[in-house]
Amino acid sequence: MPRNVGGLTIFVIVLLGLGSPRNESARGNPPAPIDAALPGVEFQDAPQTQIAGVDSNCPAHWDGDTLYVLNSYGHPWRNSGPDLARLGNRISTKLGDLNDKLYIWIEATWKDQDDGVLYGAYHYEPDAVCVSNNHLPTMPKVGWIRSVDNGATWEDLGFIIEAKPCAVRCSTASPWDAGGTGDFVFFLDAAKEYFYFYGTSYDSRFEEQGVWAARMRYADRKNPSGKVVKWYKGTWTEPALWGHVTPVFPAQRDYHGKDGEMFWGPAIHWNTYLNTYVMLLNHAIDTKLTQDGIFISFNHDVGNPAGWSAPRMILDRPEIQKAMAGAKASPTKLENGWYPEVIGTEKGETDKVVGRTARFFLAGVSRKTITFLRPGEKAP
Repeated sequence: MPRNVGGLTIFVIVLLGLGSPRNESARGNPPAPIDAALPGVEFQDAPQTQIAGVDSNCPAHWDGDTLYVLNSYGHPWRNSGPDLARLGNRISTKLGDLNDKLYIWIEATWKDQDDGVLYGAYHYEPDAVCVSNNHLPTMPKVGWIRSVDNGATWEDLGFIIEAKPCAVRCSTASPWDAGGTGDFVFFLDAAKEYFYFYGTSYDSRFEEQGVWAARMRYADRKNPSGKVVKWYKGTWTEPALWGHVTPVFPAQRDYHGKDGEMFWGPAIHWNTYLNTYVMLLNHAIDTKLTQDGIFISFNHDVGNPAGWSAPRMILDRPEIQKAMAGAKASPTKLENGWYPEVIGTEKGETDKVVGRTARFFLAGVSRKTITFLRPGEKAP
């Protein structure tokens, strides 16, 4: 969650099924039996690659022979280079009207190949909305931006996704949020009809906490405020500004209690080898967002929130801490390994399009590759 605050070794193989999401505790229920007919992943150790200053997902895009990667730590930065292993030229982005809004994280982007415009969305945290347990929690919301210079400067197009301001829990045990919605990613469908958003709801109401979905018409990308809708009770009917949500992956325990438990912070890519969408998730086991593992889910249709498979763990907490040992990051992120993300290494691949093997990142640190296995396929 954004906050201001070499030898080759086979690591783990996990097989996953495609089906409807289930609201089940990752700790309270035994894992589903492994089925050799289902897709899987394999991790292998690799030389370290790190994106400096990471406090959210890191969106990437290509322009000609240059790869651009954005990262945020209370303020967005842009890195560029010929490939993922040779990023440099780090610059502080210019946010225009956003300069007077503190705590902006650009968490997802998409470049329009027709006119070269780079569209993005940011997670914004207003100043503390109340005082709770000696903390000053916020209520995040999502805004829309665009750039004509590959993310060096941005134009703000306004807020597009926001929880009801009255849905606030000032008695929360969370040091982070008293409500709100953020920690998201968005993806354009293959037909270029809709952008689909998947993010995290910290709503005061338990039934609306967890991973949510929303969509925006591609045709509205230049003027989207008030035109985005949330997925609610199986349809796209609720306004994204102050409307209700039905979580894709509901919270397992109330986020605002000390033992809150839920999935959060999705990262999604289209996998060209598996011909399906892949979502990576954090899994919090208390309201401080202590992580017990990294989870994965598959879906053939990003526009069908009900189509995501039940999340399955691919790294447990000891494996996360091992993967982060010695890395340069904040103590909280080192301990938890937040922000799991897959970024492709071939030209044209990014955080949104990935092939069979890519780099696996936690909090901007990659010490492993991830290889995707088709149903029944054995690790190479």
